[in-house]
Amino acid sequence: MLENSSILQFIVVSYLAGSALSFVPRHGKLSSVLIFVPSMTAAVFEIILSLGVLFGNPLKITITNSSFDLFGFDILVDNISAFFILVIGLVSFAVAMYSIGYAKEYHKKKTSFGFLFNTFLLSMFLVVIANNVFSFLVFWEIMSLTSFFLVIFDHEKSENLKAGLLYLTMTHFGTAFIFGSFLLSSVQTGSFSFDSFRHLENSNSLIKNASFVFALIGFGTKAGMVPFHNWLPKAHPVAPSNVSALMSAVMLKVAIYGLIRITFDFNTVTQEYVWWGVLITLIGAASSVIGVLYAVLENDIKKALAFSSIENIGIIFVGIGLAMVFNAYNLASLAGLALTASMFHVLNHAIFKSLLFMGSGSILFSTKTKNMEFLGGLAKKMPYTSVLFLIGSLSIAGLPPFNGFVSEWLTLQAIMMSSQIPDVLLKVLLGIVILPVALTAGVAAVTAVKIFGISFLSRPRSDSASNAFEVPRTMIAGMTLLALFAISLGVLPLIGINLISLAFDIQAPQRGPFDPISIQNTSGESFANLSILSIIMLLGIVAIGTYLFIRILGKNPQRKIYETWDCGFGKLDQKTQYTAASLSQPIRTIFKFLYKPTLTVNREPHSQSNKFVKKSSSVESKTIDVFELWFYLPATSFCIKFFEKIRRMQTGKVNAYLLYIMIALMLLLIFARFGS
Repeated sequence: MLENSSILQFIVVSYLAGSALSFVPRHGKLSSVLIFVPSMTAAVFEIILSLGVLFGNPLKITITNSSFDLFGFDILVDNISAFFILVIGLVSFAVAMYSIGYAKEYHKKKTSFGFLFNTFLLSMFLVVIANNVFSFLVFWEIMSLTSFFLVIFDHEKSENLKAGLLYLTMTHFGTAFIFGSFLLSSVQTGSFSFDSFRHLENSNSLIKNASFVFALIGFGTKAGMVPFHNWLPKAHPVAPSNVSALMSAVMLKVAIYGLIRITFDFNTVTQEYVWWGVLITLIGAASSVIGVLYAVLENDIKKALAFSSIENIGIIFVGIGLAMVFNAYNLASLAGLALTASMFHVLNHAIFKSLLFMGSGSILFSTKTKNMEFLGGLAKKMPYTSVLFLIGSLSIAGLPPFNGFVSEWLTLQAIMMSSQIPDVLLKVLLGIVILPVALTAGVAAVTAVKIFGISFLSRPRSDSASNAFEVPRTMIAGMTLLALFAISLGVLPLIGINLISLAFDIQAPQRGPFDPISIQNTSGESFANLSILSIIMLLGIVAIGTYLFIRILGKNPQRKIYETWDCGFGKLDQKTQYTAASLSQPIRTIFKFLYKPTLTVNREPHSQSNKFVKKSSSVESKTIDVFELWFYLPATSFCIKFFEKIRRMQTGKVNAYLLYIMIALMLLLIFARFGS
């Protein structure tokens, strides 16, 4: 049997082989096989490594530089790393299989695509096993740069370049704060090793608070939390769809991994720092509701899914924040419940969101459009894709018996259990969080109905939809694998819950996969119970009963055929169907304070009379991202004005630069004298 260290080497070698083989001159399907089969092989080894660590022993490898402790590679695969490696392995295997067929779209540029694809996957794997500041930041930067080049892969389009530059700016903005957090921690420990960061209990509270805030901003920016989310709905839609699946399903979770390390591994949250958990919970609630409210408006499938990622990251944040608050008050069982809910949603979101992004990629592959207004009727043209996309839609809507339902149900139970906190004010504050989370769940269901219904049902709205075709088998296979995971974790959720209990050392009984889930309060009394099998049986009875009821009452019916009332149009066609915009119009009206909608009606008067208009008149409705209006535009304007003044210091005169150097040296000497 292979040792964990050997498996780790196989993973790295497989990804490097995939990157190198992308430069081998081949054509057609063989080229895709050479690029993506090594990725699939590495993913299998990642799953093996993850399970080996979870059910065995952690792996630690240190490559140090004796002359300077900063520059060295320290690798640790513990249970936390193993869980996130499992997420990376499951998703990357399915996406790599899908990419064999999908990469036909990039046949002329397949060399660079294969290199970036494999390097991106390798960098995410290395980030979650890095055990010191230097190796973490190096791998983090590789992950950021390769994802940037993948975002702008179709660089001929100006919108892709703009989205890529925004992403690059925001990711380095976040990296600066992450480095600041690590730097503050190293000041306290005198070391850049993560092992030393695990002993910060007696550190200065001011520095500890600052380190947490920096980490929250840094990792939160990469994860897409509000208000640092603006890059996500711009970058994800323009990237290749298989890359969008990896960015949303895996890369955002790597940022969650960093936050977990800071909050649960490097620090112990006491009542002095309980505001950390409250802040994360409130930010999560805001992110979830804002993300879904913008997702429901979008007509672009990939952009709607990108906003939905913000929503789901918010739900994950809520669970993390509640776990921190419960830990602060020594409510270990409730902290375990909240953390289990959060990490289970990490796994579930990775599965159904990658499935949906690959489904949107299949639509784009077949129809050359991702605008819902030009789709419709795809269920008949793409039957396999439609069924798989439906499974993803039901999962993201949080309906049983699919995986999204279980983690969202656990999160709601954790919020309600905040009533066990002894602090009354905190109890009320956290209890209110259930309102935006419940609203999020409802609007998420509307969003899922809109995306699937408008895209796959009714009649085709364009020639592209009419001429759609089913995608290659490798693409179907990749999506099928994730759909099976979505169903399996929904029907047998205790498989995932038990893995999470192992990974995060949560004191929960190891139960059988068919046992019901039981939530207990601090007194040991049963607070809530959930039996997925009972739900499935109930749904089955209802379905069978409905069928029999219709068959019995509908036997030998008297049939009368009438023409469908067409509201005076004289003909029903694709133009009289519900559109994506009309389906979300009620929500746009209710939340107009957030959207700031504007309506533009372009009327062209008839040549014979101004009282009549031509048939070519059009109506255009737009909404505004209030965060861009109130936050980013003022910040950008301030920075431009500030740096315009800074530029005046660049006089081009040597004596002025010598003066600047002298002033800097004096300040450093003063700091060294009085700072010590």
